[in-house]
Amino acid sequence: MAGDRKTEMKRFSFAIVALIVALTFSIACTSDNPEGPNGGGTGNGGGQKPSGHITVRGVVYCGGVKTLEGVVISDGLKCVQTDKNGCFELDSDLSRTKFIMASIPSGYAASVDENGLPIFYHRVTDDERDANSVEATFEFYPITTNPERYTLIVGADPQPRAKTAGYDRIAYHSLDVCEDFYRDMRESASAISGHNVYGLMLGDIVHENMSLFSNYVAGLKTLGFPMFNVLGNHDNDPTAANDVEGRRSFEERLGPTYYSFNIGKQHYVVLDNLVMRKNASTGRLTEYDQGLTDEIWQWLQNDLQFVDRSTTLMVAAHSPMFMQAHMSDRSASTDNHRSDYATLLSKFAKVHAWAGHTHTTFNYNYPESHALKSIEVHTLARSTGELWTNEYIADGTPRGYTVVEVDGDNISWRFKPTIYQTAAYSDQTSPQPEYKYRDWSYDDSGVAKMNMGGATLSESYQMKVYKPGEYHRNYNDLIGGKSPDNKYVYVDVFLWDDKWEAPKYNGVTMTKVGYKDAYCLADYEMKSHYATHGYKLSSDASYTPSDNDLHTLFRAYETKSSGSGTVTVTDRFGNHYSSKISW
Repeated sequence: MAGDRKTEMKRFSFAIVALIVALTFSIACTSDNPEGPNGGGTGNGGGQKPSGHITVRGVVYCGGVKTLEGVVISDGLKCVQTDKNGCFELDSDLSRTKFIMASIPSGYAASVDENGLPIFYHRVTDDERDANSVEATFEFYPITTNPERYTLIVGADPQPRAKTAGYDRIAYHSLDVCEDFYRDMRESASAISGHNVYGLMLGDIVHENMSLFSNYVAGLKTLGFPMFNVLGNHDNDPTAANDVEGRRSFEERLGPTYYSFNIGKQHYVVLDNLVMRKNASTGRLTEYDQGLTDEIWQWLQNDLQFVDRSTTLMVAAHSPMFMQAHMSDRSASTDNHRSDYATLLSKFAKVHAWAGHTHTTFNYNYPESHALKSIEVHTLARSTGELWTNEYIADGTPRGYTVVEVDGDNISWRFKPTIYQTAAYSDQTSPQPEYKYRDWSYDDSGVAKMNMGGATLSESYQMKVYKPGEYHRNYNDLIGGKSPDNKYVYVDVFLWDDKWEAPKYNGVTMTKVGYKDAYCLADYEMKSHYATHGYKLSSDASYTPSDNDLHTLFRAYETKSSGSGTVTVTDRFGNHYSSKISW
């Protein structure tokens, strides 16, 4: 009987809330509008007009007082705009609709919940499905600073595992490394004043352990800025039956898996571009196909119909949607709807395509002669270091993230290394690596201090320089036991792309090493160590050092057996960086 009373109370409470929302909608969407909320049925701001039974109605407010016209509203498939009274209607199929979403308009910000997650969606309830009716309201607030000036912090693949997991006891616990990652982002954001800060996490937020979403959400709560999240393949429940069910835990904790919003002059699109399927041998939902489902592709077209082609798009997905580090472009044969979305996106003046997934850093600009010349590729390495060991480096890039600065149409970015390592080294692996190629050590407080000069690791660290006699000319020489190249200085410039200047050694332009010959020596040191000594990894044949298609390696001729020099580089935004070496 107690359960029945609770059910009745729940239904009563829902009815009261629904009545209040309906009255609010009725007042907002009928005053000064005798022809109804759609102005005679031709409203919706020029979007798709409802063609059947209206199941979703709502209104978008600004600060609880006035309403907002032209805000794009979606049920995950159809998109409409609010009319002059801030009202909208949708004939949504509520049997499949999980969320009603509002694309945050430029100049406005969404409220955040107690965990720092932006509130831009209405979660459709079972009661609303039973009633076949949703009354949704959204509220956004004017940005009081310059809305076109903001900072975006972009991370990828934190991917923690439980501390009891065998592959999390090899070097550093991933949960501890994540705490250092959150701390670094929090302190970076707190040092920024005068404009808003936002976050974008590019997926693999957990590693197939749905209980760890609570740890991630607890980390977000400390950041002090709203985080927009991307679904990764490892964020799907491996015990689920299919792709739709696999993303349920993500949706329960973090909301929709594809959506859009606007900040300043940029339109952001977040996509779920991995279609999960079961592994034939294990029966677990861990395999996937690349690309977009038919539903997401339809939604993308509907969303972008409201965006002027002169607008810069920021497109975020977990897996790279375009060119990859091994210089293989996505194609219609490998990606669902690849030709479709590439053609559509290429019509916009500028597109920045953000992704993680590969645990490597790769920035790429299509040539001016290419059909996709307006698209730039930004693939981020794993923010929490090497997979399995959570060591300080991931395929050549240190633990860290990308900081994007936006001022109107001007967009720039830089690498931000994480300066903390408070995690204790595991007693499962002995000895600990020598860290011969790491340019810093951690003090007693876990703060990274540069070996040369003792300064704290900072954003001035944009490259790693190697002395003559450390590098081999190519990966095959290295693994073949040949002598190292003692006549060249090498440098890995982490975020380099072909719009940067080539680095210079003592004023002389360095030569780019072809990606098929290039490799990361520091990464090789780390993987070699754990392939030999690492608990679990020493008996795992899949964990071996490998060539990693490095696109950011340069070298310069140096014949002196001892000496010193300086490597300098100027990025595409005019920022100058330098690093000194001696041997």
